[in-house]
Amino acid sequence: MCSTSSDYSDACATEIVVVPPTFLERVVPQQEFAAWIARARVLDEDAWDQLYQSAFPQVYRYVASKVNGVPEAEDITEEVFVGALQTVSGLRATEEASFLAWLFQIARNKVADHLRRQYRRPTEPLDPEAEIGDPSPTPEEAALRADDVRSVRAALAELSAEQREVIVMKFALGYDNARAAAVLGKSSGAINQLQHRALQALGRVLDRVKA
Repeated sequence: MCSTSSDYSDACATEIVVVPPTFLERVVPQQEFAAWIARARVLDEDAWDQLYQSAFPQVYRYVASKVNGVPEAEDITEEVFVGALQTVSGLRATEEASFLAWLFQIARNKVADHLRRQYRRPTEPLDPEAEIGDPSPTPEEAALRADDVRSVRAALAELSAEQREVIVMKFALGYDNARAAAVLGKSSGAINQLQHRALQALGRVLDRVKA
């Protein structure tokens, strides 16, 4: 459970993650991935399906870290891929990292659109069940977990855009420094520094929020 900066840990950052659906992930050789991209540009259906299958779990978790519930995350993720397919002929990416960076940019825009629409209508309470891996939490556990999710997400909103992206890459997507660096176009050292500063800042904000 998240508390204050004095006992803040990496585990606290995982509170932003909505439990993803089961979806097989496998490591794809870069040469094979590049071939899928090239074929997808000319609207090869099989190549696009391979890209979708490979990228869906990561895009889903990325989106899920920014919205409240599983249905919202699933709907927005599908919107991301629909939007991507509509513009794939102009895709400049040639390997997995830049392909994911492209998808995440589309995802950021779709999430922003969703949040703007949500802001204009009455908000619904966060569904604790959608955030929890345990299928049978007690009401007290569910309430505490939901409160943690709200607190961490509110704290994340106060970080810089770069810090938020690093937290999502490292904790929602489970990337190591090298992979996060490739997707974000930074060095591994820069990712490590951003993560360190982000966690410190997140702890300070949580101290204030929970005071």
